Amino acid sequence: MSTTMWNPTRHEDYDALKGFAVYTSDNERLGKITEICHPALEMPSARGKHYFRVDPGPLRKLCTDADEVFVPERLVSMIELDDDKVILEVPKSGVEQTDWSRPRDYETYRRF
Repeated sequence: MSTTMWNPTRHEDYDALKGFAVYTSDNERLGKITEICHPALEMPSARGKHYFRVDPGPLRKLCTDADEVFVPERLVSMIELDDDKVILEVPKSGVEQTDWSRPRDYETYRRF
């Protein structure tokens, strides 16, 4: 496992995460990123405000059995670029208590 400090400076840096697997902090697979949702802000102001649309996998039942979940960037703990992996700061036991809903202002986001 190779962990790299991820320091996005451009919106394109976020786009590179499309297709990455998303894991909880205790290494349970949540799903796969299918879309990057960019806030209507220029960088660096947009940093920390992105959402990742995830097709939930094995933990679908814990995410209220939704067909899609939206992971706010603030929940990302680390990115493993060499392994195409996003690790959240939420453990499996915290998945049910986390809000995975579509952002209220979803229509203002540019999506990739």
